[in-house]
Amino acid sequence: MARERLASYPLLEVIGRGSMGILYKTLDPRSRRSLAIKVLPPELLAQEPDFLEQFRNEARVARSLSHPGIVSVYEYGEEQGCAYIVMEYVEGRSLQQHFEDKVAFEVATAVSLTSQLLEALQYAHEKGIWHRDVKPANILVARNGRTKVTDFGIAEVAVHESGATSRTVMGTPGYIAPETYLTDTFDARVDLFAAGALLYRLLTGEPAFEGTAQQIMVKVCYETPPPPSMRGNRPKLRPFDAVVLKALARRPEDRFASAHEFRDALVAAALPGIAAQEP
Repeated sequence: MARERLASYPLLEVIGRGSMGILYKTLDPRSRRSLAIKVLPPELLAQEPDFLEQFRNEARVARSLSHPGIVSVYEYGEEQGCAYIVMEYVEGRSLQQHFEDKVAFEVATAVSLTSQLLEALQYAHEKGIWHRDVKPANILVARNGRTKVTDFGIAEVAVHESGATSRTVMGTPGYIAPETYLTDTFDARVDLFAAGALLYRLLTGEPAFEGTAQQIMVKVCYETPPPPSMRGNRPKLRPFDAVVLKALARRPEDRFASAHEFRDALVAAALPGIAAQEP
């Protein structure tokens, strides 16, 4: 029998499913405002025991962050064999859903969405937190055009003075930075690589790296994707070629030094086109 309630929260409708559980719409029992509740059910926990620690990590990290571009987390609990996270409800859809529906983004919209993402990443990075799984499914676009970053399940908290750490490869092919595959160390610039891959797709409608997971890994580590303007002969994207390819540089030291530096370069590249009101 399907659950109708967890703790004091009614499970009204399923609004998303993923490898880390089921997302329901719910109501705050006191204010009656809409919230979202992410549930890690016991059957999934039995299959993947490590998921519980990732789930706890997501709640712990996200609750330490307060930014308009990051989905707010209000409560974590474990009950009835389930773990759950109560969070902000965002009226809108993920970028992944937009891509699946073949939505074509205007250049100005692509710049706006990416700039907002970079603002949120800058804030997290200044707190010593690296998301590590920036991808279309984890970027929500509200109806008012505001982006919201979600799912800090594999986020990393900087623990070394150097800002680098050591971990196994985790993330989503096509958005995983080369150093994650090739070395034992990484830092916040893995998120900038992922943001560059996301910008590439927003501008061109196509992934920067395609193929099987193994093929994508080889391309990410040893190949440079064609500039955005060369994908489908889009000359109006030429101002963005250098920005995107810098973000996707294979060596971290060749990328932007910070999310703010990336954002400033992106906005500067966009200004002439926006001023000219290019179609």
